[in-house]
Amino acid sequence: METRWATVDGVTLELPTDCTVTELRDALYKPDDSMLIAVTGDLVSVVHDEERPLSELVAGCAETYYFRRPEEPERNDLLAVPELEAVLNGSDGEHTSAETTFQRPGIDH
Repeated sequence: METRWATVDGVTLELPTDCTVTELRDALYKPDDSMLIAVTGDLVSVVHDEERPLSELVAGCAETYYFRRPEEPERNDLLAVPELEAVLNGSDGEHTSAETTFQRPGIDH
């Protein structure tokens, strides 16, 4: 199984490339209602399909991941962006895809 290095909630870890959100959450003892947020260069992805391998998603290319729960205080500027709040609170509509991806705020395009 191939592995790679990524930062998860501020800790650098070696992750299997084909792990799922559920496997990652369980391995790191994160709460069941926490969502995985992936930061890949100028993109941010929120993963909805927790059983699909990350390697099949944009989120699988991320260098940085965060687990975030609804109503949790923001830990940094990225976790406080309105686009992310809309996804976490479900006000962006139904999730018809495996992930919701948007441009990372604060980066000039």
